[in-house]
Amino acid sequence: MSDYLDINNEELLKDFFSEAEQQVEQLESNILVIEQDPTNKEAIDEIFRAAHTLKGGSATVEMSELSGFTHAVEDLLDAIRSNKVTVTEDTIDLLLYSLDIIKAMLDARANGEIYKEDVSPTVARLRSNIPDSKDTKKTAPKASQPKPVSKPAVQPQAKAVQSNNENAVDPSSLLSEYEILELREAVPAGNKVYAIRVQFDESSLMNTVGGIQVFAALKQSALVLKTIPDFDALYEDEFHPEVLYYVASSASESNLLSIANIPDVTLNAEIDELTFSAEGSASKTKNIKAEGPATPVQPVAETQPVAAGAEQKDEAPHAEAPAAAAGDVGHPKKAPAAAANAAHSSGSVLRVDAKRIDYLLNLVSETVITKASLNQSAMEFNELYALFQNANGEYKDRIRKLLDKFPSYLEKLQQGADLNTVKKELSADYAGMFELFSQFETSMKYSVTKFRSSAQNLGRISGELQEGVMKIRMVPISQIFSRFPRVVRDLSKTLNKNIQLVIEGEDTELDKSVVEDLLDPIMHCVRNSMDHGIETPEERKALGKSEQGTLLLKASNEGNMIVIEVADDGKGIDVDAVKAKAVERGLLHPGKNLTDVEAYQLIFAPGFSTSKTISSVSGRGVGLDVVKTHIEKLNGTVTVVSERNRGTRFTIKLPLTLAIIQGLLIRVGEEVYSIPITSVIESHRVRSEEINRIDSYEVFNVRNEVISLLRLNRLFGVPSAEKGDDGHHYIVIVGTAEKKVGLMVDSLIGEEDVVIKPLKDQFTNSPGIAGASILGDGSVSLIIDVGQLLDLGLKQEMHARERREASIW
Repeated sequence: MSDYLDINNEELLKDFFSEAEQQVEQLESNILVIEQDPTNKEAIDEIFRAAHTLKGGSATVEMSELSGFTHAVEDLLDAIRSNKVTVTEDTIDLLLYSLDIIKAMLDARANGEIYKEDVSPTVARLRSNIPDSKDTKKTAPKASQPKPVSKPAVQPQAKAVQSNNENAVDPSSLLSEYEILELREAVPAGNKVYAIRVQFDESSLMNTVGGIQVFAALKQSALVLKTIPDFDALYEDEFHPEVLYYVASSASESNLLSIANIPDVTLNAEIDELTFSAEGSASKTKNIKAEGPATPVQPVAETQPVAAGAEQKDEAPHAEAPAAAAGDVGHPKKAPAAAANAAHSSGSVLRVDAKRIDYLLNLVSETVITKASLNQSAMEFNELYALFQNANGEYKDRIRKLLDKFPSYLEKLQQGADLNTVKKELSADYAGMFELFSQFETSMKYSVTKFRSSAQNLGRISGELQEGVMKIRMVPISQIFSRFPRVVRDLSKTLNKNIQLVIEGEDTELDKSVVEDLLDPIMHCVRNSMDHGIETPEERKALGKSEQGTLLLKASNEGNMIVIEVADDGKGIDVDAVKAKAVERGLLHPGKNLTDVEAYQLIFAPGFSTSKTISSVSGRGVGLDVVKTHIEKLNGTVTVVSERNRGTRFTIKLPLTLAIIQGLLIRVGEEVYSIPITSVIESHRVRSEEINRIDSYEVFNVRNEVISLLRLNRLFGVPSAEKGDDGHHYIVIVGTAEKKVGLMVDSLIGEEDVVIKPLKDQFTNSPGIAGASILGDGSVSLIIDVGQLLDLGLKQEMHARERREASIW
């Protein structure tokens, strides 16, 4: 038995927004599925269930504008499900447009506002697509906008009169003896028991949730004891023309009657006072009813327990949606919109498979066992230490006695005693010294073996626990991939292009924090490919290609990295146009020869665009700059390859998680730094004569490739010998295949998993530092930001080039 849920409960509202977001995503993805396959009954059923769940959930949290509009959408979906409406492109356009309105309504509520736009034309379009919609059971004249709620007087405007309805069933006769006993026990002291009979308007837009609305309204001023039909039945998607509510309250009959009579929802309400006899029977004493619509009265938002027969229930898809009052009634403690805003912004919800939690609990139990084993080992080591002290004390005593007695042995030898006799006497007195530590040695070997085994178990469990915790944060990348079918569809129409989206690897998992920051970069890559890459159908036909272009969105795992590819089969990158634009913007000297790979990197420069016109899609030169900036913040890399008239491929590589990385530990002076292993290409040990200078810029040659050098001791101001103990320099090459720099360090320590801790205060602006980690010995190791170092190395190289070119010209 559960109380009706409070709309001001921020946790429940947060659950509602999370659930609503999932339902909207499910709606959008399945609408696009039936566009390609109108006969897909499974997708149609999923759409209807999602819309129904969203309608019910929004109604129970008093978002009447959302529930009302979704009801109209649900009617059209029901007609599609019943094969009364054929799915066409216009139908899909209307459903997607309606879905955009639903998103806008949710966004408005999340921001503490109510959607104010008139949706009547859209509702009319939805109705016009349904055959014989005027005769449909759930059809309403129009979508009602939420009415402003003011603080009313307690007394209603409706006139209460004596009822002459002799055909109405006596509400006391509907109760069994057991129910009467249960109701008597549940009534608080000083309260009266009433039976309120409410008739509902079938033409109401939300006629299937009318019973819930009245229940929510009554709950704020009375204790709801029982409903007929049962409360469970009220939650079903079915219209109930009449509902009988048994309540206990200290409020007046007229007040309860006005609360139960909700405009545009109910037709009439009657109230009977019930009395219970000592023999266990019930009878009604008087009856009044409300005539005409009453002014809505807001009850005080206080949660009261519900007595027998009021358990909450819904269909499976709706089970997690929060429930609350659906009528515009009450003096709430906090406005529902404000509560929704607070709940929606309080943090994202992470849904975790229960099996992963069970796996962690199993590991925790193993950890407890290992902890007990280590505690026992610690006690044994204490006992061993005591044993050692005893043996060591006895050993010292015997050594002292030996030294004291040694002169007597010498004296016996001088007096001519036989050497063998003296040796036997010495052996008899002190041979036991060799066995003093034997017991300690045996116990020590056993304890060390046991401790080593426990330490190995702890290491295994720690590794599995780390992996298990990481898996909890892992979510499928389909969370963002699922948004792109709609984006590609809409943008294709805007650009007048025929583009097919192919998605692969949507089940690939990565850290939730990475997913949340990955949408913008992928979005810019997709828009760039659609606008700049894929040609119009006419251009593709002239080039001998299929009129339909293909855009590939692919995710895959590569070690502890995730690889995301955005590829198209368009015209590719025009290297000559890129070079010309770079010269025009002063990024490149006219006489400079660039390789194609170097030219591709120029498109990531801030403000760079080869588009001749500025549109809503591109031309401002901010897209790919955003991609590069966002990906490098995630400790990732982005590269691009292209082939003329064959297409372009953007490749984004990211670590699976941002919390723990594998790092290469290096030493510079007395300091230890960590370089993310994903950014390390190779390492070298070179002699001083192998380092050359070009215009005061240090470089060295690796397989006929000139690599720029950065001395970390000079960059970070750390005193250093700059050479290893063997007189060689150690150089770590970091970056990508297209953009590299060599970091000169004092020595290489090795690889180790490091936990990234953010830096605060005065350390946040330190160039080249991404965070810090605590090593096994307790010392702090700063984590190097390779992206910033690459930019720093590039700037130094550009300054050197400028000085060199200035001297030539």
